[in-house]
Amino acid sequence: MNFDLFDKISSKYKDYKLEKIKSGASKRTFYRLIKGSNSLICLDSSNEKKEYNNFLMVHSYLSKVNVSIPNVYENDDVNNILILEDFGNLRFDRILRNYPLKKLLEYAVRTLIILKNDIYYNNSNDLSAYNYNAFKSEISEFLDFYYPYVHNKEISKNLTEEFYGCWQSYFDSINFNFINFVHKDFNINNLVYLPLRKDHLKCGLLDFQGAFWGECCWDLFSLLEDSRIYFDDQFNDYFIKFYYKSTNQNIDINDFKEKYYMLNCARQTRLLGRWVKLSKELNQSFYLGFIETTKKRLVKGIGKTNRKNLKLIYNKLIPGLL
Repeated sequence: MNFDLFDKISSKYKDYKLEKIKSGASKRTFYRLIKGSNSLICLDSSNEKKEYNNFLMVHSYLSKVNVSIPNVYENDDVNNILILEDFGNLRFDRILRNYPLKKLLEYAVRTLIILKNDIYYNNSNDLSAYNYNAFKSEISEFLDFYYPYVHNKEISKNLTEEFYGCWQSYFDSINFNFINFVHKDFNINNLVYLPLRKDHLKCGLLDFQGAFWGECCWDLFSLLEDSRIYFDDQFNDYFIKFYYKSTNQNIDINDFKEKYYMLNCARQTRLLGRWVKLSKELNQSFYLGFIETTKKRLVKGIGKTNRKNLKLIYNKLIPGLL
C-alpha cells in the first residue's frame, strides 16, 4: 500500500482500498481507489508535471464537445494528482473477441467525427502544431534503434541521407493542413467500452495529454492500423469513406487517402524504433512482440502509397520486407 499517496490525497479517501494499475512506459502512476461498489482512479503525475498540466489543458478542450472522457473530481496542483472517474476494464484491445469489431470501430470513428467537426483550431499555443521537424524527429527512431537492432551495426551516412531525402520529398509534395485536433494515441488500448451509454458515447477516451494540431486522418489510422494488435482490416475502407463523408473535408478523397497512408507509413516506421527503444530502456522484452504487427501495417501502407522510391529505400533498410 502506498501510504505516501494517502498522505497527499484528500482524507475522504483514507478508508478506500488502493490497487496499483499497470501504466506501461508512462512515468505517471495509476491507482484504483475502491470502497464497496464505488471506484475511482487516482492519477499521480508527481514525476511528470508537464503531463499533468497537458492532461488538464486537453481535458478542457474535450469537455466542450460531446465525447466520453473521465470526469475530474479533484485536482491537486501542488502534488500533481488527479482523482478521476473510473471507466472500468473493458478496454477495446481486451474485448475484441467478445464484441463485434465493426460496432466497436463505429463508436470510435463516430467519436473522431465529433472531434473533427466540433473542435476548432486556434493558435493560442496551448497545443503544438505538427511540422516537418516533428515528423523527422519521429522517423529518426527507426534509424536510431530499429536499424541497429536488426543489422547489429549503425546505419551508413549515405543510407541515412537517402532515407531522409526520400521522406522529405514525399512530405513536401503533399499539401498538409495541420489545423485539426489530434488525440495522437487513438489506439484501441486507450479506448474503453462503456456499455451503459448511448451511441458513440460508448467509446471512452483515455491518455489524451499528448494532443496536438495536425492532419485529421491521424487518429483514424491510429485506430484502424493499430500497431500493437493485428485485427482484421476488412472494415478499413468502409470507415475511411464513412469518416471522409461525415467530416468537413475540402479535398478529394484520393488526396485524403494519400495523407492517411503516407503519415501512417511514417508512424509505423517510427514505432519499429520505439518498440526497440522501450524494450531496452524499460527492460521489457514484450515490446518486441509488437514488431511483426507493425511491419505488416507498414508493408500494407507502403503498397498503398505507390511510391517507387519509398519501396526502394525500405528494401535496402529491411531486405525482404516487400
